[in-house]
Parts: sequence; structure tokens; C-alpha cells
Amino acid sequence: MAGFLPPAERRSSALLGLYAALSLVLLLVGDRVPQAEMRGIGAWVFAPFDRAVLALDRAAAAWRDNRELHERVAELEIENERLRLAGVENQQLRMKLDLPAYRRFTLRPVEVLALAGEPVPSAATLSGGSHQGVHEGDAVVTRDGLLGRVGECYPGLSRVVLLTDVNSAVACEVESTGVLGVLRFAMTPYPRLTLTGVPLTDTVRVGQAVVTSGLSRRYPRGLPVGSVRRIGSDPSGLLQDIEIEPAARLSRIRHAFTISRPAAPEDSP
Repeated sequence: MAGFLPPAERRSSALLGLYAALSLVLLLVGDRVPQAEMRGIGAWVFAPFDRAVLALDRAAAAWRDNRELHERVAELEIENERLRLAGVENQQLRMKLDLPAYRRFTLRPVEVLALAGEPVPSAATLSGGSHQGVHEGDAVVTRDGLLGRVGECYPGLSRVVLLTDVNSAVACEVESTGVLGVLRFAMTPYPRLTLTGVPLTDTVRVGQAVVTSGLSRRYPRGLPVGSVRRIGSDPSGLLQDIEIEPAARLSRIRHAFTISRPAAPEDSP
């Protein structure tokens, strides 16, 4: 009957018969086949192909990452140039208005050695002290935003009062509108940061950035604090109840920076 079948079907029939024979042989002698040696031979045979595929995959991933990095660098260069021009313009305007120039920050790197406080950490111990140029009242930040300020300073260590301390108060403003308020930590109805003292007549929207206002003299102006997460009204009905999503995450900090406090004396919070 094979003579009546087309060549392609004859080949398929032959292959099917071969597979059936191999399956029967494996069923009969499978237990006696040295499987470890067979696996070793298979690994040796296919190892060059595996390495080639892995190399091609890594090369493709590196090419994609390199392209994304080039795009990001170009975007940052454009943004840096825009900010530089804006800074020059701002400096010229401040000179014309006889306003003092903004002070540059001096960042001192420190390591966060420990967190203290329950149920939410309210203090942190830093690896830097007076011998490293850290002083009481210095602001403490991460790359994401403000952590708090140095409350106690020793020769080789310092203790930070975090934003989550119930006695902490930071004068802030909503970045895009200039709405002023004081950032405080509240434990009720649940632990959260709130922007207090904001009248109902002021316009604040969810998602807006909140930064230090510089009005308290405790913190330099413009440090990122967080963003508006939720807006309501307080029990009095006269002020807004604004919940803030912190920019710096206490659960992720291992390294931080200190910023020297402004030279003027402290006054209001």
C-alpha cells in the first residue's frame, strides 16, 4: 500500500514507525540506560548553543538599556539647560528687586544606624556628629525628600527628630500655588502626616507637591516634603484636613544627607 501513498505521506509513515520503535525500545530497556551519562552528554552537546543564546539575549538587553540611557541623558541635559537658564533669570530678577540670593546647600553624607519609636519610627541615629561637621538644627534629607532635623548632636553620632514625631512642625507650602501650612504628624484616626492651618478658601488639589516654605528658619526653602494624598475638612469646618504622602520612605532609608541650618536664629515652627 505504501506505493499508492504520496512521497510526503510515505515519509510521515516511516517517521511514525521509527518513533514507535524507539518508544518500544525505551520502554523495554529504559531502566538500564545510564541516565546520568546521557544527561551529561546532552549538556555537553547543547552547552555551546545555550551560551550563544544567552550571549545574544544579554547583547539585546544591553542594547535596549543603552538606548534608554541615551534617551534619558538627552532629556536630562535638556532639562538641566532649561533649569540653568531659569536660574540665571531668577538671579537677575532677585538682584533687580534687591532680594538676597538663594543659599547653596552643602550636603554631608551620613548613614542611618537605627530607628526608634513605636508604632511609627519618630527618631533616627546617624553615623555623623560634630566631628563630621554635623550640628544641632541641621536638616536631614534623602534623595527623595526631607526626613527631619538633627535634635541632638554628639562627637561621632547625632539623633534626628523625624517628621513622624508628634512634636515636629515644619512650615510648608504647596509648590504650584503657594498655599501655606504647617506639616504635623497625627496619630488619630490613624498615623499620618497632615498639612494643618489651611483655610477652606485656599485651593489645594490631590497630587500637588508640598515643599518647605523657609518661613520657620528651621529648614531651607524648597526641600521636597511629599504630595497631597487626601483632602477633607477638620471637625471645626473652618480648615482643611489635608493628608500628605511623604516623599522619603522610612522603611527604605539606609543613607541620608545633612544640610546646615540657616544662619538666622530659630523662631516660629
